[in-house]
Amino acid sequence: MLTKELYTDNELVKLLQKGDDSAFEIIYNKHWESMYAMAYNRLRSREVAEGIIQDIFTDLWVKRQDLTIYKSLTSYLFSALKYKTLNVIAHQSVRRKYIQEQQPFSVSYKNSTDDTLSFNELYELISQTIDELPKKCRLVFRLKYDENYSTKQIADELDISPRTVETHVGQAKKILKSKLTRYLGVSVCLLLSL
Repeated sequence: MLTKELYTDNELVKLLQKGDDSAFEIIYNKHWESMYAMAYNRLRSREVAEGIIQDIFTDLWVKRQDLTIYKSLTSYLFSALKYKTLNVIAHQSVRRKYIQEQQPFSVSYKNSTDDTLSFNELYELISQTIDELPKKCRLVFRLKYDENYSTKQIADELDISPRTVETHVGQAKKILKSKLTRYLGVSVCLLLSL
């Protein structure tokens, strides 16, 4: 059995790439606690934090043969954690907004099942379209509109330029406008141009 004191992270990664489950176990034991603490600190949910960590390590094992680490194993793992956490926060924000917006809508259309169904279908179409955006574009879009981050905050958080943030937002709006206009007509174009 391997012990963590005898191997550097680079050596452990090489062993992991060869399918050495002892190397995987050392990596897991070495990083799990600090990754969990960071995820829990951001999400305040034990189950969600554990799920994210589990996903990261599952991906690490599944993709081990194709694994490319540019800086360090620690940087790689915490970068994956950062993006998965931001993605969860964005999804939670969308759900919260939907619930908040659905309540007054449901009251005003209490007697009209068709209208409520139409609203639910519209929400589902918008959610699906956002989920189909390219990964980075989707993340930027959600931070901008769900979390109300400024362009500078997004650029700092994702370590990209403000111009790149604006490009992603523009690309997301263009895709949304194109897809939704096909289903809903010109009125959506007016909403998305705001």
